[in-house]
Amino acid sequence: RETLGDRHPHTLASINHLGLLLKAKGDPDGAEALFREALEARRETLGDRHPDTLSSINNLGQLLSKKGDLDGAEALYREALEGQRETLGDRHQSTLISINNLGNLLRQKGDLDGAEAFYREDLQASRETLGDRHPNTLSSINSLGSLLHAKGDLDGAEALCREALEGCRETLGDRHQRTLISINNLGSLLKAKGDLDGTEALYREALEGRRETLGDRHPSTLASINNLGSLLEDQGDLDGAEALYREALGVRRETLGDRHPSTLASINSLGSLLYAKGDLDGAEALCREALEGCRETLGDRHQRTLTSINNLGSLLKAKGDLDGTEALYREALEGRRETLGDRHPSTLASINNLGSLLEDQG
Repeated sequence: RETLGDRHPHTLASINHLGLLLKAKGDPDGAEALFREALEARRETLGDRHPDTLSSINNLGQLLSKKGDLDGAEALYREALEGQRETLGDRHQSTLISINNLGNLLRQKGDLDGAEAFYREDLQASRETLGDRHPNTLSSINSLGSLLHAKGDLDGAEALCREALEGCRETLGDRHQRTLISINNLGSLLKAKGDLDGTEALYREALEGRRETLGDRHPSTLASINNLGSLLEDQGDLDGAEALYREALGVRRETLGDRHPSTLASINSLGSLLYAKGDLDGAEALCREALEGCRETLGDRHQRTLTSINNLGSLLKAKGDLDGTEALYREALEGRRETLGDRHPSTLASINNLGSLLEDQG
């Protein structure tokens, strides 16, 4: 700044690099101030369509997306994509990255049809320019497959998930992290289709691979432990599920703390399992801990908190404490009406729960 001035390209590059560093260190507000400064200066000195300006637009868009400002991020992503189409063409890798970014954002906003259009464009271009087995193409296949899964097109999703997994095995090997992600994705899809045996084989492979390559304490390993535990619970192997849930919870308490969202999710999972096994006292202790943690960290109206309220209510009902149940069911229903509306499936479930309770009470 002192020797070159605030608008010199080298100064702007340094501002951008510092913004990226602050973003990586978890200082999104500091990063945002720098990204905005770099973008404003590049617009003034280079114009809106210069590659460096477009890069700054994308950087700020990514940061806003991470901060939850999805509308702000979308405007920037669309501007960057329009500029890259004009200056680089539809098949340039930078353009394809922007197409994928915008698709991811629209999916995050719930616009699955809009996301699908961008994902399909990205995949077609990647196949044409990079080939079917390029890592970027395989990533695009995975993204589209995951989206189709979310939209309920399970057959379309399965074809893509199998293609992605086959490609990852061939080009990256069975223990590469992308391969393990593809294994997990296909497992989740088969679970949705009711093929629990196929799911189990894939979940066990993913867990074994993550234990070997990442260790027992890595978040991805813990996710695989939880996935397999949930599957075993669905299959009726409650003892097998309990062992995995306890492992995941123990590690998350040690590494993340008692109030981390992932820890609270593990507490809820184990509590629900103990409930299913008939250990109502053990389940109650965990359900109360989960609810207390959710209230403290997320607030009384967060969906996870409302789910925990409902879970504890159901447990108290099973223990015969109908007055305690009623208070919780009414709180869950009030919260869901306020946050989701009267017609949301979760609200309707709460209405049904309270109605059934009142019937039991006469």
